[in-house]
Amino acid sequence: MYDPRDQLMVSDPDGHVEKLLALLYEGGRTVSQLADELSLPVQDVLGAVESFDAERLLEDGERLGRLDATEAERYFSNLAFFESFGTLARSREDLQRRLSESHVLVLGTGGLNSNTIPHLSGLGVGRMTLVDRDTVDVRNFARQYLYRWEDLGARKVERAAAWVRSFDPAIEVQAIDTGIESAEQLAELIDRTRPDVVASGIDQPKEIDLWVNAACVRHGVPFVRGGITVTKGIVWSVAPGVSACRGCVPADPSPNRATGPGSSAPNGSQPSTG
Repeated sequence: MYDPRDQLMVSDPDGHVEKLLALLYEGGRTVSQLADELSLPVQDVLGAVESFDAERLLEDGERLGRLDATEAERYFSNLAFFESFGTLARSREDLQRRLSESHVLVLGTGGLNSNTIPHLSGLGVGRMTLVDRDTVDVRNFARQYLYRWEDLGARKVERAAAWVRSFDPAIEVQAIDTGIESAEQLAELIDRTRPDVVASGIDQPKEIDLWVNAACVRHGVPFVRGGITVTKGIVWSVAPGVSACRGCVPADPSPNRATGPGSSAPNGSQPSTG
């Protein structure tokens, strides 16, 4: 297996599996051709191929080689990673193409998402909508590496969008300089931008996680939430219709603590995970 922690043990008393694996590694054969070379029934070979595919060990050669030379070089490391998740129905290149066709709505370009945005850009996400209301401040430089000293006083969301365009001009990016003041405003934003995923990194107001949850569940949009609570990082996600949602948790699970990841709790107490 690709992950050295995993092993796939296969019984092969007559050596047919080893021969099949060697032919699959060479590639370029149909199931019928494999069966002919192994002198085995087509259904037996098909069953073996389906088993290997279920373990994500096979890709369809016709679904590879469709990226041009520049794209293949640009996404070289991504493709090496996606190989572990490729199947006959969806190759590593299909996975990369899906990213290039995706739109992420990034709520907040501060402590969390100033680090998330470069990773999304490196992955090759094709479109981003960035939302923030703050300016670059001296205190940001402890952990917001997206910004430069010359950006002091500039609008964060504009500088973040400029960074993305400079990093990869192929990425379409929109900057929205605003705060989130109500559930209705957030719902309208998601309805208007129609993202595939929401990356939420806003801490205030304290109801923000419930607002994001309600809007995303209503529109069927998955979202990811992350933050830091003093000494530990927290990340959780909601896939509407698949996972539980934030609405399942009491609005204020611990009355003496802040509810959002990354929130500043009074008197040194740790914020709850939400």
